[in-house]
Amino acid sequence: MKLRYLFLGSFLSYSALLFSQPKGVPDYFAYPLSIKPKLNANFGEMRPNHFHMGLDLSTESRENLPVFAPADGYISRVKIELGGFGRAIYLDHPNGTTTLYAHMNKFIPVAENYLEEQQYEKQTWKIDLPVPSGLLPVKKGQLIGYSGNTGASQGPHVHFEIRDTKTENCLNPLRFRFLLPDVTPPDVFRLVFYDRDRSIYEQTPIVYPLIKKGGSYQTASRVELPFDKAFVAIQATDRMSGVPNANGFYAAYLKIENEEVSSFILDNISYDKTRYLNGHIDYTTRMKGGSYYQMLFPSQKMDLPIYKVKDKIYVSITEMVQDCEIEVLDAYENLSSVKFSIKRKPGVGNVWQKSGKPMAAGDVNIYEDENIQFVFNEDAFYDDFHFEIKSINTIATHDVSSVFQTFPADIPVQSYFKVRIKPSKDLDLMNLDRLVIKRNYRGKTEIKKAVPEKGGFSASFRDFGFFQLVHDIQPPQVSTTLHQGAKLHTGSRIHFDVIDDLKVIKEFKVMVDGQFLLFTPSGVRYNYVVDDHFPKGEHKLSAFVMDESGNTVSKEFTVTRN
Repeated sequence: MKLRYLFLGSFLSYSALLFSQPKGVPDYFAYPLSIKPKLNANFGEMRPNHFHMGLDLSTESRENLPVFAPADGYISRVKIELGGFGRAIYLDHPNGTTTLYAHMNKFIPVAENYLEEQQYEKQTWKIDLPVPSGLLPVKKGQLIGYSGNTGASQGPHVHFEIRDTKTENCLNPLRFRFLLPDVTPPDVFRLVFYDRDRSIYEQTPIVYPLIKKGGSYQTASRVELPFDKAFVAIQATDRMSGVPNANGFYAAYLKIENEEVSSFILDNISYDKTRYLNGHIDYTTRMKGGSYYQMLFPSQKMDLPIYKVKDKIYVSITEMVQDCEIEVLDAYENLSSVKFSIKRKPGVGNVWQKSGKPMAAGDVNIYEDENIQFVFNEDAFYDDFHFEIKSINTIATHDVSSVFQTFPADIPVQSYFKVRIKPSKDLDLMNLDRLVIKRNYRGKTEIKKAVPEKGGFSASFRDFGFFQLVHDIQPPQVSTTLHQGAKLHTGSRIHFDVIDDLKVIKEFKVMVDGQFLLFTPSGVRYNYVVDDHFPKGEHKLSAFVMDESGNTVSKEFTVTRN
């Protein structure tokens, strides 16, 4: 069958580009590794707070495999960060696309030299560096660097993306057909239903396991629902032929009595929109340890252009039996069909009541009492729900307020919201600039500098959990093997270990006679290998560290470079 594209006008140029590629035959793009193609993950997989926006190319659990340009172009950008992509390099190509290679260990020498020059000029290791057009050209098949495991990588691989150069939207690389052919259709496991007259977050979904009969998936019995308006979701994955690991699928179409009523396609998504994954799934179920249930309709408030809906964002359920079908496809157009019938169950639906302050999707929402305030923008929530706060008293020396717990905690928030907390004790006026707001949830801690505001202190966050105002006057701890009078030479290694009680280092800098030295972070350790940037002779080496609240520590050494 032919794939159907949403929002045709915005996809015309992209569709022409895609379908100019012979299906199953490498054409414009070559595979960027010299080993047999294999995917660890594909485009559109569900990840915490985002869609996976590219392909994870297997490097067979090895690092330092050569990576090659898949087409002519030039190096247009280099990005270096401790988490995220780690070390990433971007190529612009004449066909209007950009390819990205992340978690790399090393780039080709000309790129490494340009990168280091700019890091020293800007006095920063972390950098997002545009490269002038044509400065570093590459040819198809030319070496561009070596694979690695840097950044937020869970093991050696290459994260590969294809983007529209003009919009920077990520395109589904599998639509370009430069991998091995795939003839394996998606696997579909469950049908899931919700009462559209209630909040997605305040109900237990009705789940129907699926069984495969003949050429389609089916429910063991007719779907009977105790409500009039149904929100529909599915649980499904896909596999490439010959590869056992489960990946994301590409598209799903819902038909009622052979008429298509809703669909989504996971393609052409910007990083500005990728967090909308939290509205595309049943977030509450997932956060409680359940599966990823993907919605066939957009949530109440959703700014993610992947859906096509005929006229309403639900299925009307009546006492008349309706025959339904969901087509689930991968990017190679392999199709799995789910067939079921649906009707209204006699009787009334569940009567429900919720405590707490109503939060309305699409509105500015404010919750406040005498101790804490939350302010949410119009785009914060995907659906309505009820919100309340429970306070927990604490007695630790540096605690400036109670701990405030949000109920419920497993609600997705799209945009940053403001939290303002009133201190519950008198503050040292000399150290008001050392206040931070700490958020904890599920073993993760987030620290934000607290800003004075209306008798309290505020900061912005993007997730719920436990919030507290804390007085942070403890400076970071810094240790090093360097000592006074140290004798250094080319190749000597210097490292500093930096530990903070709240685990947030805002600034780390080392200077030799006032000139910047480029140290590379790795966890709590910062490393430098003596090179030409460290002049010969006797010098003063100074290290400066500052945490999120502004506590600082400095160390100075007199050293000699031979």
